[in-house]
Amino acid sequence: MTALDTGDRILAAGLRQTVHELQATTGTAMVPLDDGQTLANVVVVGEPLSIFTVADHHPVNDNRYTGAVAYRTGRQCVRVLGETPSGVRPAIPFPYAIVATPLVGHDGQSLGVIVLVWADPVEWAAISARVQSRCAILAEELAHTLHLRGGLPLRTHSPGAPRFILPLPAGQDVLHESASLSLVYQITRFAAQLSQAPSLRDVVETAIARIMEPFGAQCLAISVIDEGRPRLLGYSGVSPALAGRLTSASTGTLDEETAIGPGPSVDRPLFFETVETDGPIAAYCLLPLTIDDHETGTLALGFDHPRDFRAEERAALATVAQLLAQSIGRARQFETERRMAQALQQGLLPHALPHHGEVDIAARYVTPTIGTIGGDWYDVVNLPDGRVGLVIGDVEGHTSRAAATMGQIRSAIRAYAAEDHRPADVLTRTNRLLADLGTDLLATCCCVWLDLEAETAEMSSAGHLAPLLGRPGDRFAAPELPQGIPLGVQPDTCYTSAQTPVPEGTILVLYTDGLVRSHSVRLDDGIAELHARLAASGGSRLEVLADGLLEITGSDNRRDDDAAVLIAQFLGLHAGRRQRVGRMFVQRHDLRAVGDVRRFLREQARKWNWEAVSSDLELAVTELVTNALVHADSEVEVRLREYTDRLRVDVRDSDPRPPLPAPVLASGEADNESEHGRGLLIVDALASSWGNSPSGRGKSVWFELSRPPASDE
Repeated sequence: MTALDTGDRILAAGLRQTVHELQATTGTAMVPLDDGQTLANVVVVGEPLSIFTVADHHPVNDNRYTGAVAYRTGRQCVRVLGETPSGVRPAIPFPYAIVATPLVGHDGQSLGVIVLVWADPVEWAAISARVQSRCAILAEELAHTLHLRGGLPLRTHSPGAPRFILPLPAGQDVLHESASLSLVYQITRFAAQLSQAPSLRDVVETAIARIMEPFGAQCLAISVIDEGRPRLLGYSGVSPALAGRLTSASTGTLDEETAIGPGPSVDRPLFFETVETDGPIAAYCLLPLTIDDHETGTLALGFDHPRDFRAEERAALATVAQLLAQSIGRARQFETERRMAQALQQGLLPHALPHHGEVDIAARYVTPTIGTIGGDWYDVVNLPDGRVGLVIGDVEGHTSRAAATMGQIRSAIRAYAAEDHRPADVLTRTNRLLADLGTDLLATCCCVWLDLEAETAEMSSAGHLAPLLGRPGDRFAAPELPQGIPLGVQPDTCYTSAQTPVPEGTILVLYTDGLVRSHSVRLDDGIAELHARLAASGGSRLEVLADGLLEITGSDNRRDDDAAVLIAQFLGLHAGRRQRVGRMFVQRHDLRAVGDVRRFLREQARKWNWEAVSSDLELAVTELVTNALVHADSEVEVRLREYTDRLRVDVRDSDPRPPLPAPVLASGEADNESEHGRGLLIVDALASSWGNSPSGRGKSVWFELSRPPASDE
């Protein structure tokens, strides 16, 4: 444990004297970081209870914290239990009183703040004035001493954990730091943060933040066992190669030639206090990650100097490893269940949307953060006589049963639509079928049949939000549509339809309530935001518009419900305005067919008079198709759509993972995943715009090439 520097020693001595004199339960000294936005706890004086009354740092501008208020205002701040606002972190679950006194320098600048806590204060009203006055005097004396000794050092970041000082009588000059309290504090904070880390990435990042600096480690590496073999999960402060050797170096050596492949995980804690090597690691420890006595991986910590691992430190590290193992196990189980549920639901979504020259279509579906599955769905159906059917619906609940019911309803609607029933009749028949199936789940649904020749849309709704219609840049509105009751309520319900004109250029937006409603967003506010985004969309591409609408649901980490959105634009049938489209399929893993794709592209470019960009088109599509064939276990579809000023290409496969141009986590697994997106560098260099988006059960990587300016010759 490193010695306190001069400034922190002065703070610790003055704080210890104040706590002793005023019989406080806990005292802490907080100093500002150089970002000007954070106060960090640097030293704490108190009994074991003190570890539950302090945190690493507080925001300067957060009025919930007395220390922040005192520092920012330059005035003493006093609070008791009844005055503390709800939501303070960490909460103190007992009556208390707090006095926060700023340390003000000779130039009037605040150097920091001293915060004293009294647990279960007795007759506080009678003694508060004396305590406040004495705190102010002691803070003034402490600030003067700091000024004479050169002030406090500039701190660029939080120390990770404060230094705990034993509350010995003030007459003793020797400051005794409590290693046990510091270790218990670190374990407590580590456990609290792990409980809020839902994903493996969050767990690894928490381990890096809460283990390395508090324990003085130069590097950290975590390996887990997958199918009987260790796999590097995450690392920091060391190269991937050395991280892999470190987690398997159970013999006390890190020599590269002795590490032939990954070794087995360790079965007991190993501490190597000195390592003879030319590398950056002079000492290290290996800690087994076990769940119910089963080895699941290894936590390795490396140090840049020889290390004496004391008994209390070894015990703390073993406890840390146990907490980490449990969190990794929970995160891996959650992610496995989530992948299985998402795979089930993705399998129930359309494999691919129809490709029409007269109608441009974009669709999105996102899963809820809480709960692994949902019941929202969308579909696009080719109807008799060249009409196009748009369907969207929502089954209540976030369970596999909801997803199964959704699949049954979608199949029934497809079957009845193929028999050429009108939207209202489709919903009526589906409602009866749902009653026959005996499910107790309710579902809402909206069907829209587009008649391209008549430029009309026939719609029917079973308790679902009405679609929105409008033209780019104009106000969108919901048509007059009878709202029937949801499916599954009354078996003999008969639904009705309404017809509305759909002139050329009209955009139809169908969506589920998960897009516009959550625990934090009211339905009316969400719909208002939807209208605002549609009105501001202007001439946005449908894919860009769909991505923008999904932002209403919030980030992936805070989404309450699943959501689906289906957007279609009627492009018209007038002579000379019909959009030309083309498509080609490649069987899974058929890399030889890439040459056929290039010939198809050359032929289309020649027919459509796009030969000026033919070479760029072939190169970009070749990269995307090759990546899809290598990394997605599915056939690949190439779609072309010609616009007046641009050519759009979609390369679709059934792998829902987005392409990654660079690793997102420092681990061997992420390094392998980065291969999946190398072709994007070429696409980015050639295309006028590009992106990726969900498409049916998989994804679409799309790009656009602008039409070159006409030659003057």
